[in-house]
Amino acid sequence: MLRYKHLRLDQEKVEKAKKIFRSKTETEAMDRALENVIERDQELLRRRRLMKRILELRKSLGKTREDSAEWIRLARQERNQSP
Repeated sequence: MLRYKHLRLDQEKVEKAKKIFRSKTETEAMDRALENVIERDQELLRRRRLMKRILELRKSLGKTREDSAEWIRLARQERNQSP
């Protein structure tokens, strides 16, 4: 849904956004800037959920005597060997 808005904006910031997004119009620049903010917020939310799951898994596994650095070395070796 589109609505007309009358806003007071810093023209320098508008011009910078226009340049960053390579937009032809100010409206397009503001629309892309808002989309960017929303995408970043969604990505942050996804990362928080992932971190929460990781922490829950670590907590459920309890302490391990294995060296996590060894896991990392093995994973890197596997990654480098794959085509």
